[in-house]
Amino acid sequence: MDNELIHDIASELVNAEENKVAIERFTKERYPDLTVEQAYHIQEALIQIKRIDGHKVIAPKMGLTSKAKWEQMNVDTPIYGYIFDSMKVEDVIVHSNYIHPKIEPEIGIVLAEDIKGPGVTREDVLNNIAYVFSAVEIIDSRYKDFDFKLSDVIADNSSAKGYIFSKQKIQSDQLDLAKEKVEIVKNGSVIATGSGKNVLNHPAESIVELANMLGEQGQIVKKGEPIMTGGMTSAVLIEPGDVIEINYTTLPTIKVDVK
Repeated sequence: MDNELIHDIASELVNAEENKVAIERFTKERYPDLTVEQAYHIQEALIQIKRIDGHKVIAPKMGLTSKAKWEQMNVDTPIYGYIFDSMKVEDVIVHSNYIHPKIEPEIGIVLAEDIKGPGVTREDVLNNIAYVFSAVEIIDSRYKDFDFKLSDVIADNSSAKGYIFSKQKIQSDQLDLAKEKVEIVKNGSVIATGSGKNVLNHPAESIVELANMLGEQGQIVKKGEPIMTGGMTSAVLIEPGDVIEINYTTLPTIKVDVK
């Protein structure tokens, strides 16, 4: 796959996001043999296009951090993408800005010092946490019906489209990251529950995987960046009129309305 084709695919994904129109996954007919390596090259091109358009990368985000999802997709590793400054949401999600948005509650982690893989361990991460925070990711696959294979979703920047961060910073010694529980309340009813253990058995393991994957490319996980470690529950579809409340055991509650 040459650079021109990589750029063309990345541009198609950017256009789908900007025009809020879902497309068929690339592996369905056009590029059935699209590899993970090629997909990350497409993701890099997508990120470069968005940077040229004036968007700033805020931090990495992890995806496929559930072992159940691994079995479903027949993979044995999580994936990563990036969130941009333009994706920030405060307390209202404008549904028309998306194709078919879903939300996932997460535990966000900020490191005190850079970490570089390979060879990073859970202890390396736990000893290097500056603070944690509650987060909601808004995912919005550019593919019709959220139908994609592993390479498709990697190319699509891991479905990244929005994020909400709590303003309060919590010291990591104030909670057990793996045992931290969360519930999604939609319109007064609890519709999903989970815990930090659902994220690779411990959210720190998500950063281990990120650091080691990036390390293979000579990149680092930077201090001060708000890393989204992955969904604690399955993703929940949202619609206009929904009132959402994300309640954690210790971390701050996040409330958002869908308009």
